Amino acid sequence: MEKRLERFAEVLDIGILIGASIAVGAWVFGTPLFYRTDGPVLSIFTAISILIIVGLRFASRNFHLWPFTANIAFLMIIGGGNLSSILMLMSAPKLHINPNSMLVMTSIFTSLGLVFFSMYEILLCLRKTPSSFLILDDILLHLAFVPGGLSLIGHLFQNPTYLSTSIDPRVGISPLEMVFMAFLAVSTILSNPNLFLWKFLKGGLSNQVTFFALFANQYIAPILYLKFIGSNMNPQSFGQELFIFFGGVFATLGFLLIQAKTYEKK
Repeated sequence: MEKRLERFAEVLDIGILIGASIAVGAWVFGTPLFYRTDGPVLSIFTAISILIIVGLRFASRNFHLWPFTANIAFLMIIGGGNLSSILMLMSAPKLHINPNSMLVMTSIFTSLGLVFFSMYEILLCLRKTPSSFLILDDILLHLAFVPGGLSLIGHLFQNPTYLSTSIDPRVGISPLEMVFMAFLAVSTILSNPNLFLWKFLKGGLSNQVTFFALFANQYIAPILYLKFIGSNMNPQSFGQELFIFFGGVFATLGFLLIQAKTYEKK
């Protein structure tokens, strides 16, 4: 079963690699995919980051002489570059965002996800995922999914606050970007059988039902709140759904940490 999942992860990586290459090529030739001026588009910097992350994973898997130091160097560039982008957009967005330029910066949410993915890949280069109560690998991956969950809320309820900046609506999380990040997340989870999440899910039906309940609390509860209670709230700003979402994030991480400690004692 594990081998089958890993093969599926390899197929996903190849698909992401091809798709990201096409996206980068489209920007280079001046015809970016699904480009628009009034909404989020896939930034060339985002496409390059995804291309490098998956490309390094593909190289490590298929080229036995590929140096892991090259992985760490490139991943540090990706992580550092996206962290720098976050700091620029937080400190002086009007100075660094140019609505008249063809180049589009990566959004803060996307950069956060890419930083967490880079940190996870660096750790995996240095050692296999350990069997420890401090499930750092699971935590990093879980945090990498947070921007995708917030952008899903933005797209479902047409709330631009979750999707793009007011200075340049192109700087945000586009549907194409969500597809890339979702495939990257799935392939990352499937390619690592040592994650604590897999060990927990193998514990039986009760564990699987419990995790689904936590998943629903994190991702579905904010959507239900907006659908039935918060629909009359201001759609142009953050609302109580944000606190519901992060409450679910902390609940899931806290539960998995407690379970990992319990498993360690066995």
